[in-house]
Amino acid sequence: MTGSISHKTKWNRVRASVFLIAAFLSTDPLAYAQQALPRIDVGGKKKTVSHASTPRATHAVNAAPSSAPPAPSPEPAPFVPAGQTLGGGPSGVVGYVAHGTSTATKTNTPILDIPQSVTILTKQQLEDRGSLSIQQALTYVPGVTVTGGEGNKDAITIRGQSTSADFFRDGVRDDAEYYRDLYNIKAVEVLKGPSALIFGRGGGGGIVNRVTKKADGETIRDIQTSFGSFGRKRVTIDFGQAVSDTLAVRLNALYENSYGFRNFFQLERYGVNPTITWKPQQNTFITFSYEHFRDWRTNDRGIPSVGLGSYLEGFPNGLASSYPGYPSFAPSYRFFGDANPEAKKNNYSKADVNWVDLYFDHKTDFGLEIRNHTVYATYQKRYANTFPGENVLLFEGPPGGQMEIEGYLHNTPRRNVFNQTDLIYRWQMTPEIKHTLLVGAEVGNQRSASERNLSCFGAPENNFVINCDGGAVAVDAPFLAPTIYYPMIYGDGRERRYTNLMLASGYVQDQIAITKHIDVLAGVRFDRFDLNFRGADLPLPPGADPAGQAAEQAEGEIVDTINQTIRNVTNKWSPRLGLVVKPNDDLSFYGAYSRSFLPASSDQFVVLTPSLAALAPQGFQNFEVGMKYQITPLLLFTAAIYQLNRTNQPITVNAFNAVAANTRTRGGEISLVGYVTDQWQASLGYGLQSGRVLSANAFPDSADPFLVYPGKVTPNVPRDTFSFWNKYDVSSLFEARPGALGLGAGVIYNAKFYPAIDNAVLVPGYARVDGAVFWKITDTTSAQLNVENLLGARYYAAATNNNNIMPGAPRSAFVTLNAKF
Repeated sequence: MTGSISHKTKWNRVRASVFLIAAFLSTDPLAYAQQALPRIDVGGKKKTVSHASTPRATHAVNAAPSSAPPAPSPEPAPFVPAGQTLGGGPSGVVGYVAHGTSTATKTNTPILDIPQSVTILTKQQLEDRGSLSIQQALTYVPGVTVTGGEGNKDAITIRGQSTSADFFRDGVRDDAEYYRDLYNIKAVEVLKGPSALIFGRGGGGGIVNRVTKKADGETIRDIQTSFGSFGRKRVTIDFGQAVSDTLAVRLNALYENSYGFRNFFQLERYGVNPTITWKPQQNTFITFSYEHFRDWRTNDRGIPSVGLGSYLEGFPNGLASSYPGYPSFAPSYRFFGDANPEAKKNNYSKADVNWVDLYFDHKTDFGLEIRNHTVYATYQKRYANTFPGENVLLFEGPPGGQMEIEGYLHNTPRRNVFNQTDLIYRWQMTPEIKHTLLVGAEVGNQRSASERNLSCFGAPENNFVINCDGGAVAVDAPFLAPTIYYPMIYGDGRERRYTNLMLASGYVQDQIAITKHIDVLAGVRFDRFDLNFRGADLPLPPGADPAGQAAEQAEGEIVDTINQTIRNVTNKWSPRLGLVVKPNDDLSFYGAYSRSFLPASSDQFVVLTPSLAALAPQGFQNFEVGMKYQITPLLLFTAAIYQLNRTNQPITVNAFNAVAANTRTRGGEISLVGYVTDQWQASLGYGLQSGRVLSANAFPDSADPFLVYPGKVTPNVPRDTFSFWNKYDVSSLFEARPGALGLGAGVIYNAKFYPAIDNAVLVPGYARVDGAVFWKITDTTSAQLNVENLLGARYYAAATNNNNIMPGAPRSAFVTLNAKF
């Protein structure tokens, strides 16, 4: 029996048919399908994407059907409801631009409503640039400097604050020292300025959060291979699907075996990351994820510097900043260290990471969202390295001068257990005033060890040596032939330190929309940091000087010994306040104040003495104002200026001496990201910063009182950083379908900087040009060519200190093939 059809239903059918026919006949079908465009849903605020700023459709329609198509069957409900982001991270992502994120506030908030500078590197950005690691990804972020990390770990400087621990994964601390890969990552987020309200201790300059790929029900069958310069061989897979309406699975895996431009360098890493998501109810998600990741590589600390200290014996380092040294003139590929019997036996970094993650997200019928996130992670990290000592003596020894080679073996295992619980509730107090309230708690336990053995050159093999009896802790090597082949072992046991950290925190945050034009963010967090430290270092022999530094010693004992058990308890409040003013929906201005802290045990909490334990925690205080302008729905411009004060900062002067200093970093940043036109995507960033010592509590060396004094420039802070990446669709020039052929080009500029607080060495600035070609072969296969350092510039990419400076790679080309099934 056929029922009658209403006039409204008839009109909808006629209207749909007209749009469908027009779309088939048009050269620009997207213009007639505008109503079908998705509405970006970020933080409960929806905005239709206009055609003027939307990339053109990637698949052309070939021909109109000969007869009216049958009525489409209703599509099944998506596994993850529209507008919801499973597990957090960026939302409203289109190409290079993200319209919101839940990382900065733990609530899904539009970028324009976040009173903080945020840089989001989307999956497409990372893939287009050929970024495989955190180091490669952050090279294009203004205000962030990638440092050397002694050749065995990720280490960065954000707004003048150096760190190897302010790394997070899906909002949970991932602070062990190792190199991170991006094979299972869909975005990298950089939040600038102290963020203790959300992340707890540290993060003085900002934090880096990796957002992993989730089992979200999407059908994915991706295989990617990459090969090219220096023997790169890499393959990744990404398989996922919904098994049923309530169950989804996903598997990401990686294997890479590559070489490098530096002599003896080799890299092998692999990872496997299965994920499963169960949806017992429409608004309940339980995600379980496990990853095993291994990274093995040759540990290479780069080249030394040459300066006044190399010419004049005993020249005060504190005065060397008036006549600074520079990276040595050695070829970029030359290895400084011991290669006997082969380099990788004495110089390697090995990390085995196991990460178990359980995430629960439930939204009640009355609007309360309940989240619980539990992580258990183990890190087995071990590295060995030989490297140049402090001084290159150009007028001693063989022609060309000589230097010392020394080394050590370091074992730094860690076990982390964290649990985060968040309650989020949104309600409307009045027609104008709306609240998003967050109440949460975090508890955790971290157990760490630091076990170090010094090198013994010329010592008998397979014999544990105390005080290097029968061998030397360092040996002289010709500066012009710094790769030596001495017999050696790492037998001189020295550092034995163990820590057990218990931490607990509670926090509350309220995001208040007072009117449609004014938002206020206010919150506070309380942290209890309870560290039990046990030191069992073996005493140095009288006169021993393993790091090439002067040390005060008496009868074999280190001054201010750490050979004891110390408990360090820190209780700290961390407030955050932000004001956002929005003259209209596309423009916002903000001002923000935030504080963070770091206990005296510092980032990795394995250096603690009685005098350090007595110090107050380091403090970070940030003042920031900025603006964000959505030029078009897919083009975002942001700008910020800030002042970041750091108090009670231990500044390492040498292996045995440090001073507590107050420092300040001032700067500004601008960025532009998104679609400039339908065919042109761009990401531009510029950072201007100045970091200096304001005061110090003591002279670190009475013989050199100018070593640290007010006005010294803080390490690894180039005054200017600039990056500009572009991708242009040139398909129309070759009468190909949109998206078939593209070109990419980028430039990175870093100004000169000092690698150490004595300002005795200056690393020159550089500019690097990159390029890319993109080819979509079929609907399911594509290829791209990335060329880094296209013009072959000679430059220095990073530095850990004055004598660990890493040259940049020469011109390098890599081909990536992608296949989807």
